[in-house]
Amino acid sequence: MRKKHFNILGLVIVFCGGFLGTVARYLLSHAIQASLGNNWPYDILLINITGAFALSLISTLADASLYISPARRLFLNVGFMGAYTTFSSLALGDFTLLSGEKAMLALLYLLCSIIGGIIAVVLGQILGLRIVQRHTPATAALPELEDITHNEILEEERLSPPSS
Repeated sequence: MRKKHFNILGLVIVFCGGFLGTVARYLLSHAIQASLGNNWPYDILLINITGAFALSLISTLADASLYISPARRLFLNVGFMGAYTTFSSLALGDFTLLSGEKAMLALLYLLCSIIGGIIAVVLGQILGLRIVQRHTPATAALPELEDITHNEILEEERLSPPSS
Protein backbone atom coordinates (compact mmCIF):
# COMPACT_ATOMS: atom_id res chain seq x y z
CA MET A 1 0.00 0.00 0.00
CA ARG A 2 1.33 3.40 -0.99
CA LYS A 3 1.65 6.03 1.70
CA LYS A 4 -0.22 9.23 0.89
CA HIS A 5 1.97 12.28 0.65
CA PHE A 6 0.65 15.30 2.49
CA ASN A 7 1.95 18.59 1.22
CA ILE A 8 1.89 21.26 3.95
CA LEU A 9 2.93 23.92 1.42
CA GLY A 10 -0.14 23.05 -0.67
CA LEU A 11 -2.33 23.52 2.39
CA VAL A 12 -0.77 26.92 3.10
CA ILE A 13 -1.23 27.95 -0.55
CA VAL A 14 -4.93 26.97 -0.49
CA PHE A 15 -5.42 28.70 2.87
CA CYS A 16 -3.91 31.97 1.63
CA GLY A 17 -5.93 31.88 -1.58
CA GLY A 18 -9.07 31.05 0.38
CA PHE A 19 -8.50 33.92 2.78
CA LEU A 20 -8.12 36.43 -0.07
CA GLY A 21 -11.10 34.95 -1.96
CA THR A 22 -13.27 35.30 1.13
CA VAL A 23 -12.20 38.90 1.68
CA ALA A 24 -12.82 39.74 -2.00
CA ARG A 25 -16.27 38.15 -1.85
CA TYR A 26 -17.15 40.01 1.36
CA LEU A 27 -16.05 43.41 0.04
CA LEU A 28 -17.66 42.95 -3.37
CA SER A 29 -20.90 41.67 -1.84
CA HIS A 30 -21.20 44.74 0.37
CA ALA A 31 -20.37 47.10 -2.50
CA ILE A 32 -23.01 45.48 -4.73
CA GLN A 33 -25.66 45.54 -1.99
CA ALA A 34 -24.88 49.19 -1.23
CA SER A 35 -25.21 50.02 -4.90
CA LEU A 36 -28.13 47.81 -6.00
CA GLY A 37 -29.89 47.03 -2.72
CA ASN A 38 -30.47 43.70 -1.04
CA ASN A 39 -34.02 42.93 -2.17
CA TRP A 40 -32.67 40.48 -4.77
CA PRO A 41 -29.42 38.45 -4.54
CA TYR A 42 -27.54 40.56 -7.11
CA ASP A 43 -24.32 40.13 -5.17
CA ILE A 44 -24.37 36.33 -5.27
CA LEU A 45 -25.37 36.31 -8.94
CA LEU A 46 -22.60 38.70 -10.00
CA ILE A 47 -19.97 37.02 -7.83
CA ASN A 48 -20.83 33.56 -9.15
CA ILE A 49 -20.84 34.71 -12.80
CA THR A 50 -17.55 36.60 -12.49
CA GLY A 51 -16.14 33.61 -10.61
CA ALA A 52 -17.18 31.22 -13.39
CA PHE A 53 -15.48 33.49 -15.93
CA ALA A 54 -12.28 33.79 -13.88
CA LEU A 55 -12.12 30.06 -13.11
CA SER A 56 -12.52 29.21 -16.79
CA LEU A 57 -9.90 31.76 -17.85
CA ILE A 58 -7.40 30.58 -15.23
CA SER A 59 -7.98 26.91 -16.11
CA THR A 60 -7.56 27.56 -19.83
CA LEU A 61 -4.28 29.39 -19.28
CA ALA A 62 -3.07 26.74 -16.84
CA ASP A 63 -3.98 23.89 -19.22
CA ALA A 64 -1.69 25.49 -21.79
CA SER A 65 1.01 25.85 -19.10
CA LEU A 66 0.98 29.57 -19.77
CA TYR A 67 1.83 31.81 -16.83
CA ILE A 68 0.18 29.59 -14.26
CA SER A 69 2.25 27.00 -12.40
CA PRO A 70 0.58 24.17 -10.45
CA ALA A 71 1.17 26.10 -7.20
CA ARG A 72 -0.41 29.26 -8.61
CA ARG A 73 -3.31 27.21 -9.96
CA LEU A 74 -3.80 25.70 -6.51
CA PHE A 75 -3.80 29.21 -4.99
CA LEU A 76 -6.17 30.69 -7.59
CA ASN A 77 -8.58 27.86 -8.47
CA VAL A 78 -8.83 25.87 -5.27
CA GLY A 79 -8.12 28.59 -2.71
CA PHE A 80 -9.24 31.96 -4.07
CA MET A 81 -12.03 30.87 -6.43
CA GLY A 82 -13.19 28.14 -4.05
CA ALA A 83 -13.80 30.78 -1.38
CA TYR A 84 -15.00 33.47 -3.79
CA THR A 85 -17.84 31.43 -5.30
CA THR A 86 -19.99 28.82 -3.59
CA PHE A 87 -22.97 26.79 -4.64
CA SER A 88 -24.39 27.06 -1.14
CA SER A 89 -24.80 30.82 -1.57
CA LEU A 90 -26.68 30.24 -4.83
CA ALA A 91 -28.99 27.77 -3.11
CA LEU A 92 -29.55 30.09 -0.15
CA GLY A 93 -30.35 33.05 -2.41
CA ASP A 94 -32.89 30.97 -4.32
CA PHE A 95 -34.42 29.56 -1.14
CA THR A 96 -34.75 33.06 0.32
CA LEU A 97 -36.73 34.16 -2.72
CA LEU A 98 -38.91 31.03 -2.61
CA SER A 99 -39.62 31.39 1.11
CA GLY A 100 -40.67 34.98 0.46
CA GLU A 101 -43.22 33.63 -2.03
CA LYS A 102 -41.38 35.10 -4.98
CA ALA A 103 -41.42 31.96 -7.15
CA MET A 104 -40.97 33.79 -10.46
CA LEU A 105 -38.01 35.78 -9.11
CA ALA A 106 -36.52 32.56 -7.71
CA LEU A 107 -36.83 30.88 -11.11
CA LEU A 108 -35.39 33.92 -12.88
CA TYR A 109 -32.48 34.03 -10.42
CA LEU A 110 -31.75 30.33 -10.91
CA LEU A 111 -31.90 30.61 -14.71
CA CYS A 112 -29.71 33.74 -14.72
CA SER A 113 -27.19 32.00 -12.46
CA ILE A 114 -26.95 28.84 -14.53
CA ILE A 115 -27.11 30.41 -17.99
CA GLY A 116 -24.95 33.36 -16.95
CA GLY A 117 -22.41 30.98 -15.41
CA ILE A 118 -22.21 28.86 -18.56
CA ILE A 119 -21.83 31.95 -20.76
CA ALA A 120 -19.12 33.26 -18.42
CA VAL A 121 -17.24 29.94 -18.64
CA VAL A 122 -17.39 30.02 -22.45
CA LEU A 123 -16.18 33.64 -22.54
CA GLY A 124 -13.37 32.88 -20.08
CA GLN A 125 -12.26 29.95 -22.21
CA ILE A 126 -12.38 32.01 -25.41
CA LEU A 127 -10.29 34.76 -23.82
CA GLY A 128 -7.87 32.23 -22.37
CA LEU A 129 -7.40 30.52 -25.75
CA ARG A 130 -6.78 33.86 -27.45
CA ILE A 131 -4.13 34.72 -24.88
CA VAL A 132 -2.55 31.29 -25.37
CA GLN A 133 -2.52 31.72 -29.16
CA ARG A 134 -0.78 35.09 -28.87
CA HIS A 135 1.92 33.74 -26.57
CA THR A 136 2.53 30.33 -28.11
CA PRO A 137 4.76 29.76 -31.14
CA ALA A 138 2.77 28.60 -34.17
CA THR A 139 4.74 25.35 -34.26
CA ALA A 140 3.83 24.36 -30.70
CA ALA A 141 0.93 21.96 -30.44
CA LEU A 142 -1.63 22.74 -27.79
CA PRO A 143 -3.76 19.94 -26.40
CA GLU A 144 -7.39 20.01 -27.38
CA LEU A 145 -9.59 21.06 -24.48
CA GLU A 146 -11.56 17.81 -24.69
CA ASP A 147 -8.32 15.84 -24.23
CA ILE A 148 -7.72 17.35 -20.80
CA THR A 149 -9.87 15.97 -18.01
CA HIS A 150 -10.34 17.32 -14.52
CA ASN A 151 -8.87 14.12 -13.06
CA GLU A 152 -5.75 14.45 -15.23
CA ILE A 153 -5.27 18.01 -13.99
CA LEU A 154 -5.66 16.96 -10.36
CA GLU A 155 -3.23 14.07 -10.89
CA GLU A 156 -0.70 16.41 -12.54
CA GLU A 157 -0.98 18.85 -9.62
CA ARG A 158 -0.58 16.00 -7.14
CA LEU A 159 2.57 14.72 -8.87
CA SER A 160 4.14 18.09 -9.67
CA PRO A 161 6.48 19.54 -7.08
CA PRO A 162 5.39 22.98 -5.91
CA SER A 163 7.12 25.74 -7.83
CA SER A 164 8.61 28.69 -6.06
